[in-house]
Amino acid sequence: MTYVPASSSVSLPAAIFRAYDIRGIVDHDLTPASIELIGRSLATLALEAGDTTLLFGCDARLSSPVLKGPLLRGVLSTGMNVVDLGVIPTPLLYFVAHNSPWQSGLMLTASHNPADYNGIKILHRRSCLTPEQIQQIRLRAEQGDFARGQGQLETRDFIPDYLARLQQDIHLTRPLKVVVDCANAVTSLLAPRLFEALGCEVTPLFCELDGRFPNHHPDPTVAENLETLIARVRADGADLGVAFDGDGDRVVMVTNAGSVIDTDRLLMLFVPAIVAQYKHPKVVYDVKCSTLLAPLIRQHGGIPVMSRSGHSFMKQSMHESGAVIGAEFSAHVFIKDRWYGYDDGVYAAARFLELISGQTESAEALLQNLPRSIVTPELRIEVSEDRKFQLMERIKTLANFPQGQLNVLDGVRVDFADGWGLIRASNTTPALLLRFEAQSRKSLQTIQALFRDLLMQVDNRLELNF
Repeated sequence: MTYVPASSSVSLPAAIFRAYDIRGIVDHDLTPASIELIGRSLATLALEAGDTTLLFGCDARLSSPVLKGPLLRGVLSTGMNVVDLGVIPTPLLYFVAHNSPWQSGLMLTASHNPADYNGIKILHRRSCLTPEQIQQIRLRAEQGDFARGQGQLETRDFIPDYLARLQQDIHLTRPLKVVVDCANAVTSLLAPRLFEALGCEVTPLFCELDGRFPNHHPDPTVAENLETLIARVRADGADLGVAFDGDGDRVVMVTNAGSVIDTDRLLMLFVPAIVAQYKHPKVVYDVKCSTLLAPLIRQHGGIPVMSRSGHSFMKQSMHESGAVIGAEFSAHVFIKDRWYGYDDGVYAAARFLELISGQTESAEALLQNLPRSIVTPELRIEVSEDRKFQLMERIKTLANFPQGQLNVLDGVRVDFADGWGLIRASNTTPALLLRFEAQSRKSLQTIQALFRDLLMQVDNRLELNF
């Protein structure tokens, strides 16, 4: 393998190299020059690991066509071959990696981030990179020690294969009325027509590709982004509402009454149907999920496994534990039963349609039948990218909860007899994230007060919103 040093100095902000992907603001953190350099770096490392071909896909952001050329130019300049899948949801790249000779690839996307962001998700041998491997890309790019050659570019369309596979797998007991919000993002290309092919009556919302995301940001975990969907579900008398994020690896479901199904509760609805088919299967969930989840998993014969938050860590936990299903509170659902175990919003939605179609009760009734508690949404404290990790180290140092059980798997989670609280650094945004759950309003307020006291010890200038 021949190596060539970088020919010019290009700025690479360390902050864009995150825990499990590369992400930044276009023309500020990510430029055509910097993304070409990153392409050369990651392709060189992939060649050294034994890969000869990388899959490639991109989302529908306005910057994706601008950055695609330099990124592929960088990759091809190392001698790495590329199979270009075009504009696709991220899970379709994962699907191809499980159904073709090529098991590694790149996805040009910033997922649910605003329109001025973009980034790269990296797949290696069907797995995500570790944080250490992401940093190796940065270090190699800074060293400028790259392989040199001329790779071949091939274009392929796997959307028909993906849709055909889902139609073979999913069978609805009865037709459903569904409202689908694709947020003007890439799931617009396939989700509405899949659900129609499955026999649903589909009302599309924002299902025209528009990288400006003019109707709302492509983040279904933000309540205001679901307002139009909820109103339409109620107005149409639909059975379900479905909302996807910017690259299709996340999904949020809305009941016939307009209730948003939090992802930990969505997992509670999946567990009885899936876990019963196996002998003591494992079920993975992240640290942000409800404390009611573990006993429900055990009740149905499963073994609960808690993971760090983040799709990369969840995939790793799914693989290491051999779990049949998993969910991250931020709307990633991982299904190994009949599928491949990666986070696929379109497949998860289709499986939930199948589940609901076989029930005599509505989605709202099933949701209300679940064990209840008082929970907060995910709360955000805005801090700078550099500062959030410094604050978390200090929080861990000062955390002292004699009446609770401390868990530092991911941030600081403290479980009490009647509830829990969590604070952690976001892996994708400049913020600290918090969540609380308790059996009573009084207990919730007590737990929140303990966390407020801790945060004020750490930095009394923090603007708290709870």
